[in-house]
Amino acid sequence: MKLWPLSPRTKFVLMFILFASPIALSYLMFFFWSPSTTSNFGALIRPVVTLPVERFVVTDGAELPPGAADTGLRGKWLLVTVDGAGCQQACQAKTYVMRQARLVAGKEQDRIARVVLLSDGQLPTAETTREYAGAAWVDARNSAWIKAFPLPTAESRVQDFIYAVDPMGHLFMRYPADADIKKLAADLRRVLKASQLGKEFEGKIESVIK
Repeated sequence: MKLWPLSPRTKFVLMFILFASPIALSYLMFFFWSPSTTSNFGALIRPVVTLPVERFVVTDGAELPPGAADTGLRGKWLLVTVDGAGCQQACQAKTYVMRQARLVAGKEQDRIARVVLLSDGQLPTAETTREYAGAAWVDARNSAWIKAFPLPTAESRVQDFIYAVDPMGHLFMRYPADADIKKLAADLRRVLKASQLGKEFEGKIESVIK
């Protein structure tokens, strides 16, 4: 039987399905099936928002996979917040919550990266990057990402929240800036446990997007 050669577009679609299916299954398991009565702590984003692929300028970002700055920060589960490079008290409180929640996630923490989108386009101080080493400080002054973050009310500000994003760039959860660290970490552990099927693909999405 003669097999027709696959076009580049068809190959891309098939590879996308290969990468996306395990993560989609993890959502089904996380949100719609559970052997206990435990519910998620964060607010679900419905419908899920797909963040655009952009090339970013990133300071530090050691937790991100290689090449993530050029591929829309794909490849890991992200905790994301928006603020200015000065990172005053409210910003520091959010970055502390993100850092501690990642640590509490235990053995799964290497699958998580912290991202601060800098809306003013300035660089964080050396003291700030040392305090929150490994986090990605992203120049996002002209980024479509900030406008893509949904808000619960017209009076809400994007700076007042922490968002969760999956390795394919799907924004699926929102937390208050002062989120309970243990409960946020419990959410992360649950979704990461449910997504074990797709674990081997994380950090390798770069080759599909290019």
